[in-house]
Amino acid sequence: MEDGHHFLAIDLGAESGRAMLVTLSDGRADMQEVHRWANRPAVLAGTRYWDLPYLLNEIIQALKLCAQRDLQLTSIGVDTWGVDFGLLDNRGRLVSLPVQYRDCRTEGIHEYSEPIMSREEIFRRTGCEPWAIASLFQLLAMQRDGDRALEIAETFLNMPDLINYFLTGRAVSEKSIACTSGMMDVNGCWDAGIIGAFGLKRGMFGELVESGTVLGPLSEDVRRQAQLPETPVIAVAGHDTDSAAAAVPGGAGDWAFLSCGTWSILGAFIDKPVCTPECLALGFTNEYTYGGWFLARNISGLWLVQELRRKWNTPADPWDYDRMTAEARAAEYTGFLDVADPSLTAPADMQQALEALLAGSGQPRAKTPGQLVRCVLTSLAMEYNNRLETISKLTGRSFDSLYMVGGGIANTLLCQLTADACGISVQAGAPQCTSLGNALVQAAAMGIIDSPRAIRGVMRKSTEITDYHPQAADLWARKRDGYAKLISRR
Repeated sequence: MEDGHHFLAIDLGAESGRAMLVTLSDGRADMQEVHRWANRPAVLAGTRYWDLPYLLNEIIQALKLCAQRDLQLTSIGVDTWGVDFGLLDNRGRLVSLPVQYRDCRTEGIHEYSEPIMSREEIFRRTGCEPWAIASLFQLLAMQRDGDRALEIAETFLNMPDLINYFLTGRAVSEKSIACTSGMMDVNGCWDAGIIGAFGLKRGMFGELVESGTVLGPLSEDVRRQAQLPETPVIAVAGHDTDSAAAAVPGGAGDWAFLSCGTWSILGAFIDKPVCTPECLALGFTNEYTYGGWFLARNISGLWLVQELRRKWNTPADPWDYDRMTAEARAAEYTGFLDVADPSLTAPADMQQALEALLAGSGQPRAKTPGQLVRCVLTSLAMEYNNRLETISKLTGRSFDSLYMVGGGIANTLLCQLTADACGISVQAGAPQCTSLGNALVQAAAMGIIDSPRAIRGVMRKSTEITDYHPQAADLWARKRDGYAKLISRR
């Protein structure tokens, strides 16, 4: 076994979970997969639950695999999706399986919550966009529907905190994941005004801790099952988005970042949350991570291309992403799509939905698959620029570079189009940013790395970064004007 520190980053997504071994040696981080499993929610009596016992069993399996390889783990950390949670009773037992955010129980919840406290007031206090799926509104749905589990509950824990509790026995709430609850204020405390106004039990919401807090060792029961020695568990940036943000390999200058994959998240670090009505109206939210706050906006991503591939790819005529990108690169097409149009959220046929948008805006039909993919990628790049300009207005800053991370950076055409559309340099690297962020926050908690800046330095040494420089400035200035006219109809 090579020298260095070994961190196990457990990353749970909505569709799958994985355990990644990250080895830090000589200022570089290397990563390999230990275990991967499907995340399979269960529908019981019409409610969509997360199968928590199954997820915990797979995590134990990952720990066993580390033990079988005689890996001396420095620490373990868990990140997951946001907003969902579990409730414990007064004996620390799970009241019921955690409900999945895609469950329909929060439909119409704002009609219930608005007379008590408006979304604008919640945003002013928390900086968190008051989505109907936020933990607060899930709790209010339970309250509205007379769910007895809420009466029994004594402890509220978001998903990574819940998993950490079952690994260590310690029940605390880490701030990055608590931010997604809609109940943590801009000072990093539970907002007693929100909790009290809605009649929730203040005692359910326990100790809040910073990202990078050592929780303690694996419990004796977990150690016995996994056959591991005492190993520290770290409360990393528990929200997966925030683990990724912590590891963006940003350098000098004033930069923003774009986490690009199935969906895209555009963000910029800020000194304090931006909680103005304009910020809320524009669909931005404030997120918390190791190193502080960042302003963020969810944007449509390569899911549009993935859906086209799902339709086009057949055994007789295979379409992979390399072919789609190659044909888009060779195609010429000048039209745009509003990639934020609601008709693209979940269409039965993505190609038909895209073509209908083009026709509805009076633009020429894309005659080939390559032209349609080119149109989608160009439109995504234009939307990234549109939202980056909005962040500049909200923060009063002018960005000189954009760091692109995530699996989407494999699409080099999109990276170049983004540089062209934004008119600034793009640095693309770190396709596995979430797991690396998880692990490097562990390293900081263990005193091996000393700052958020040091994490970014390790990332720059550990990943290949490709520079993309803007081209054809006059042409793209005209394109930006055209896209601005198109989206003015929103």
